[in-house]
Amino acid sequence: MSSRVRARDEGREETTRFRIQAVAEMTGTPAATLRAWERRYGVPSPARTASAYRLYSADDIRLIHKMRELCDQGIAAAEAARLVKRMAVEVHRAAAEDPLGEAVRAVVDAVRAFDVRALERALERAMLLGSAQTIYGSVLAPAMRRIGDLWHGGVVSVAQEHMASELIGGAARDLLRLVTPTPSIAVALLACFADEDHAFPLYGVGLSVARWQVRAVILGQRTPPAAVGHAVAELRPLFVGLSATVAMPAYRARELVEGYASACGDTPWIVGGAQRGALTRLVADAGGVVGELEALRPLLTATLRG
Repeated sequence: MSSRVRARDEGREETTRFRIQAVAEMTGTPAATLRAWERRYGVPSPARTASAYRLYSADDIRLIHKMRELCDQGIAAAEAARLVKRMAVEVHRAAAEDPLGEAVRAVVDAVRAFDVRALERALERAMLLGSAQTIYGSVLAPAMRRIGDLWHGGVVSVAQEHMASELIGGAARDLLRLVTPTPSIAVALLACFADEDHAFPLYGVGLSVARWQVRAVILGQRTPPAAVGHAVAELRPLFVGLSATVAMPAYRARELVEGYASACGDTPWIVGGAQRGALTRLVADAGGVVGELEALRPLLTATLRG
């Protein structure tokens, strides 16, 4: 029988729940310990099937992770359980007081639990919490950063990180489609450096330029200079935005920067991302701009006035 089953929670909404052996593997906590924590301290309190099998939700798994973390710090199990229960109450209170922060937590917890349906629901709820820019800047982007940190720390797997990138990236694309101006006064061409795999930051830029009635055309990850040059010739964009978040050897950085400068020609171009600082001199020498989108505000303002 599968260790992952479908069940109806108290809200009568279908959700993925996990049997105890699957939870033991996910959390690194022996099944015997999970039973003991439940029996002695009531942490967590999983649902049961008609045959009395335990079914753990994403929230249950989150509590187990926290309980394990506290015990590993040397806190007695009874005290850890008391703290975890108090945290659970505070989390529910925070959901009412800080819906954006709670939305981030729900997304991250679903990824940690490898619960695709829970992640889809968390994203669906997040889409109702404000403007497109608010949702991206206060929920999607922080969640992606947190998941990236968890991946680097070995807490989530490559598969979990890829699932998150696909679904959260899809939500960002949906937001951009909702706010893309029709008609638009100009096009912004957005792409990643040729060695860059993460296109997610481009959607944030696209949402920003939409405020100025500029339509974002996103070429995505691993875009070589030749592809940018072709797009510039065909689309005649107002500017080109390039994202660089992965470190690269000096010779490769120079090769790409010079290639993008040639591809953009007279079209203004800007480089952003975590590696922009390392590229400042190269980009400036090649005629580009390094920094946030605000660096192009004069250009955008002039276009609007025109």
